[in-house]
Amino acid sequence: MNEPGEIQGYEYDWIACDGSGHVGFFSTAGGGHAPEAFLRDTDAHDDAIEAILALPGPTDGLSETQVLSPFQHTWQLMAARGVFAFDADINGGPYRLVAAPANPIRVEALPEPASTVARQLTLEGLDFSKLKVMTGDLLREALSALAKSPRAATRP
Repeated sequence: MNEPGEIQGYEYDWIACDGSGHVGFFSTAGGGHAPEAFLRDTDAHDDAIEAILALPGPTDGLSETQVLSPFQHTWQLMAARGVFAFDADINGGPYRLVAAPANPIRVEALPEPASTVARQLTLEGLDFSKLKVMTGDLLREALSALAKSPRAATRP
């Protein structure tokens, strides 16, 4: 298990789903808040992200930001597969939506292991389709609600 202080300054990516079943991809940029459930098994999130990226990707992902290089960024690749993509600030700023899908995928449509991993971080009070900025406080509040949920004990 990684500790929050151990990952500061390093890029880590994790996935979650919101209360509507939309899927979100989050890049810490070395400064974003990382949920404890993610820190317990970062390899599971890496495997889940690889499974999502292995899906065939339509080219209709809508980007919230301009692509600044000729290389495809993971955020656009995720949006093209129906996933909302957020990036944090290296200095600990909030997660910001950087790529939004034209056709959001639902968690139940994800392949394994991605669906199981995303469900383990279900953020009931959030709706990624309406969220442009997610502060650490908002994320901690959603995670606190998850920890108190009776379903949390039965999630795989």
